[in-house]
Amino acid sequence: MKITLFLRKIIAATVLVVGVTIASYSQSLYWWNDAVFYEIFVRSFKDSDGDGNGDFKGLIEKLDYLNDGDPDTHDDLGITAIWLMPIQQSPSYHGYDVIDYRTIEQDYGTNEDFKNFIAEAHKRGIKVIIDYVMNHTSSQHPWFLESQNASSDKRNWYIWQDTKPNITGPWGQAVWHTRSGSNFYGIFWSEMPDLNYATLEVQTEMYDIARFWLEEMNVDGFRLDAIKYIKEDGNILEDTPETIQFWKDFRTYYKSVNPNAVAVGEAWTSTDKVAPYVNDGGLDFCFEFDLAEAILNTANTGNVSGLKDQMDEVLSSYSPSQYGTFLTNHDINRVMDRLTKNITKAKVAASILLTLPGVPYIYYGEEIGMTGSKPDENIRTPLQWNSSSQAGFTTGTPWRPVNSDYLSKNIEAQQYDHTSLWSHYKRLITIRNNQPALRKGNYVSLEASSSNVFAFLRNYQHDNIIVVTNPTTSTLSNVELIVADSLVEPDDYFLVELQGGGKQDFDIVFADGNAKISIDVIPPRTTFIYKLIPSTALETTITFEVNMNPLIQDGLFDPASETVDIVATFNDFGLSEITHLSDDDEDGIYTVVISDAEAGSKINYKYRINGVNDGREEFSGTSYYREYIVTDSSTTVRNNYQKAKVTARVNSLQQYVTIYPVPATDELFLEFASGISGEVTCTIFDIYGSEQSSYVINSTLTKEHNISCESLTPGVYFITLSNKNNTETFRVVIQR
Repeated sequence: MKITLFLRKIIAATVLVVGVTIASYSQSLYWWNDAVFYEIFVRSFKDSDGDGNGDFKGLIEKLDYLNDGDPDTHDDLGITAIWLMPIQQSPSYHGYDVIDYRTIEQDYGTNEDFKNFIAEAHKRGIKVIIDYVMNHTSSQHPWFLESQNASSDKRNWYIWQDTKPNITGPWGQAVWHTRSGSNFYGIFWSEMPDLNYATLEVQTEMYDIARFWLEEMNVDGFRLDAIKYIKEDGNILEDTPETIQFWKDFRTYYKSVNPNAVAVGEAWTSTDKVAPYVNDGGLDFCFEFDLAEAILNTANTGNVSGLKDQMDEVLSSYSPSQYGTFLTNHDINRVMDRLTKNITKAKVAASILLTLPGVPYIYYGEEIGMTGSKPDENIRTPLQWNSSSQAGFTTGTPWRPVNSDYLSKNIEAQQYDHTSLWSHYKRLITIRNNQPALRKGNYVSLEASSSNVFAFLRNYQHDNIIVVTNPTTSTLSNVELIVADSLVEPDDYFLVELQGGGKQDFDIVFADGNAKISIDVIPPRTTFIYKLIPSTALETTITFEVNMNPLIQDGLFDPASETVDIVATFNDFGLSEITHLSDDDEDGIYTVVISDAEAGSKINYKYRINGVNDGREEFSGTSYYREYIVTDSSTTVRNNYQKAKVTARVNSLQQYVTIYPVPATDELFLEFASGISGEVTCTIFDIYGSEQSSYVINSTLTKEHNISCESLTPGVYFITLSNKNNTETFRVVIQR
């Protein structure tokens, strides 16, 4: 790839020039600007006790999947903050109608379980915010039950009226409901009566509940539900000045309890109506629904004009980076359904989300492409952990059926596939976490010679990153990016691509007020993330570490007589095929140092014992290698030896079955070792979980079985083999 660059330096300030928008981020940012949030519906995350409902003990069990607290390891997703959907006592599965604001939903555990979860999250550096539903309660809340008595001191805690007003809500819904011979106001539903914040006691109590969660339960803040509807003004039911002022007052209160607490508001409306909730002393930030829609539209259609326009509006509407970015959430059809179940479209959307300024949120399961369309229950189904029964979510019957595609679409399968959507999210989160320019840098939109390109520059101090997306189905050639000025100092640079590796040297030429970047080829639905690295910072040191202690403790590895080797056949700087690691301090952590690694190098590697394949090597029988892209700073890359893969083979079909060739063209072969006998059911699924064919093979009589692939279109498939003892899933690729 040939890339040439002509740059000119400017003053770092907020300016507008032709074709360029520059947002200055010179003022102080906050902890949430360094965060990547992950939205969790606890009921669907992980069940620890087999009752079919996710719970806090299950969430604790899986925290290391989200972030193990060690930035040097690379098998966790890497998120740094969590938003929990409602966790307080409620009669509904979703929890948005609360009956006890100070008690954890009994299906999820106890207050003590929650405190343990918070402690474990904080130990890993994960911040936690919770849904706080302040607009309304459940109709079963003791306050509301008491308020139905006209003489009760709780009567004015809700909005009661003898005569039923003849008005409807913003989307044509009934908002006045009859109960006990009178009428009460509830904008969402008759079973969700609105609280009356004209009553001082209501505000005092709800403020104190916020204090309880911040001080006694140690949360880091709140996601505030339905902020548009707190205070009505006659027939004006949303976005009243009184409502906006309420949230400014609430900000003053929660900051007095904890200055570092955050509150993000859900104002599901257009940007111009959201901004007043944030600006001039309002909430810390709100979700940007228009931007989410613009990202999805670009990924879906390939048209970037709407996204460019929306980014201009966002930049002019908020303080820099003080808005929440996302693709979908628990109220919106899942990303894969919005994007016609197309993985390359989903990768484009994820790339844009995690490189733009703002505070990014990922809805659970988005990272593996879980599907789901309304009704709401179908977009809140159990997380698909693996291909075992009930997708590894529960040992019982899940509260909602697991999606049928879990055999092929699950976390475990995608973690061992460099091309998977999970790996794509993991790479993007890692890049964002490691690059200050992407978390809190200036944003400079770049004009392009092709109207099909979405491009921008992120700058923070001396770091510069250029992001270029081609969301179309066509290859774009000789694309020129133009920016009137740049923050880049004169130097000799290399342009390093942070996602896929590779580097290109170029010259900086001070021209007539224009910086031009020429890119030879941008493949379809591709995002390049280029970092400008001075030639003096190109060479760096990488330390590879692998933790062998779990195997040592279980007697599966003897440090006195055995060796650990890194196998790195495919790499850019010539490691020998097998390199021994050392453990000089005898702590069970084996190490090798590469002192002459260069930024942009791609290292594919795995570990094995004694330099042989004896059943204890990692990822035996697969072509899987870990992948690491070298950037411009000395780094430690730490992994745990894949103990699960070693111990699982003792009684597994993987020990006795070989599938080849991979990739295949017209046929696949299944070879059975002598240690297996009896009938084996072989089922082939496509990547969406649709069954393509099924066979029953007598492995006692047939030691080699061939499967015709002629009817299968090129792509990724999963073969599930089952006998009376076990089930295993193998990933295969068909190509022509």
